[in-house]
Amino acid sequence: MFATCMRLGKIISVFFFTAILSALLLTGPGCANIVPPSGGPRDSLPPLLISSLPKDSATNVTIQKIVLNFDEFVELKSPSEKVLVAPYPSQPPLIESKLRSVTIRLKDSLLPNTTYVIDFGDAIADLNEGNILRNFRYVFSTGNQIDSNELTGNIVLAETGKTDSTLFALLYRKEEDSTVAKETPPYVARLNGKGQFRFTNLPAGTYYVYGLLDADGNKKFNQPIETFAFLDSPVVVNGATTPVTLYAFASEKEKKRGPAAGTGRDQIRKLIYTTNLKENAQDLLDTLTLSYSKPLKQADSSKIRLVEDSVLQKPLLVINDTTRNKLLLLTSWKPGSTYNLFLDREYATDTSGLTTTANDTLQFRVKQEDEYGSIRIRFKNADTLLHPVLLFYNGDQLEASFPLTGNQFYRKLFPPGSYKLSILYDANRNGVWDPGSYFTKPRRQPERVLFLDKTITIKENWVNETEIEQLPQNR
Repeated sequence: MFATCMRLGKIISVFFFTAILSALLLTGPGCANIVPPSGGPRDSLPPLLISSLPKDSATNVTIQKIVLNFDEFVELKSPSEKVLVAPYPSQPPLIESKLRSVTIRLKDSLLPNTTYVIDFGDAIADLNEGNILRNFRYVFSTGNQIDSNELTGNIVLAETGKTDSTLFALLYRKEEDSTVAKETPPYVARLNGKGQFRFTNLPAGTYYVYGLLDADGNKKFNQPIETFAFLDSPVVVNGATTPVTLYAFASEKEKKRGPAAGTGRDQIRKLIYTTNLKENAQDLLDTLTLSYSKPLKQADSSKIRLVEDSVLQKPLLVINDTTRNKLLLLTSWKPGSTYNLFLDREYATDTSGLTTTANDTLQFRVKQEDEYGSIRIRFKNADTLLHPVLLFYNGDQLEASFPLTGNQFYRKLFPPGSYKLSILYDANRNGVWDPGSYFTKPRRQPERVLFLDKTITIKENWVNETEIEQLPQNR
């Protein structure tokens, strides 16, 4: 009713404006300072579908050109990305807008006795104000009935417990493992901001459900860096179907590219490193790390020396980590002391042949104990049979993790800050999160990280205590 009144208000405003303007013109030049009416409130309504050919929810459709007519001028925003057709076509449709109409030309031959759904997402908006027609779907059938079955669910990122609305939910009718890698899914649905999906107008039958962050745009799972999810068993869709939950993972992390090498005068012809020092202070609980943009070919630990308070040379263990992009410098830190790290010329060379051209010295301090706080967390019901690991997040960054072995967690020294807490159920007891595996026998779901509804703030030189009633269930 409100939408109808708003649209009627537009027409009335135009009528009265025209009438007033005509009256003023007839009175001649005696009237000055003509101010047109404001035109009423700003239009906040999305376009309204007033007709279509074929009609929405039509049956026995044979034509492949569809025309949608709206009550105002419309525009399309990225239709090739935002519009989804189910069953998913092998050839993308041609979708265009002109004035008050949107035209869809389906290039694939229509399948017999099939319900088609064209989901526009947020691709349609009015031309003047940009009001978006959200979640608009157009449905038709090539048979004599419209299928009405639905499947709903959600996808959770297993490693963080968060959601990602850029993932797609996929439905297949075939059971073979390779189908998800080789064939385009017949049904594709987008996720909303809560990680939820909804398939509508499905024919009854058995489906295999997947989730995918589509890195290359082909709606197929064919790269280990693609975030992927799968259900262990098929879903029978017929009438009311129980919602499903999938847990997504990436088999491999996408490698971060280092800075591109320069050319000519801009190219730096020496080995450059960065450290994990914060405000030139070494964390008393951490290892000093030197990071390089390219893997190191060799590192000579005899040319690396650490001196405490400019007097005592400290024993130092130098380790090149498995990526060979980092040198880990291990020693026992003395709180509050000042250190000098001496890097002699040519102490290391990377795989491109770059080395240091001169001796280098890095001076820093180690934090005092009173720059940390102690932390004690009591759990009323901590079930340790599932090997929970307590995770501390600063924003999206995982700062620390500790296996829980009882109903209490305590650390004498903990870096100050505000931390969100999560629980990892560590199935293989290796202390870290592990992704799932789809193409192995047996398949393996990823380990799950579940949020604790708890944020703890650690203050310097303070005993920080809190209590947690219950750990989330790993269902």
